[in-house]
Amino acid sequence: MTEEIKQVKELIEAHQLDQAQQQLTRLIGQQANSAELHYLSGLIYYKQQQWGKAINAFNEALALDPKHPDAQTHIDLANSILGYFNPDMFNP
Repeated sequence: MTEEIKQVKELIEAHQLDQAQQQLTRLIGQQANSAELHYLSGLIYYKQQQWGKAINAFNEALALDPKHPDAQTHIDLANSILGYFNPDMFNP
């Protein structure tokens, strides 16, 4: 499994996100209890700016491994992007 995860990470770094997501979907089907697989899926959604799906995947990773080193950080980043508000844009 670790070789397959390494391949997925390489695809993500090469911005071949659709291919990486296809492989992850297959891997998650085989090992649904892997926090790392859900985290990587969230990372792909994050890079595609699909914030809701990304947050859901990161939360799934945290549910499986509450001490996952990066999942909470990415949830916080996605929430800060979603919560961005610039009042000057609405008050000319």
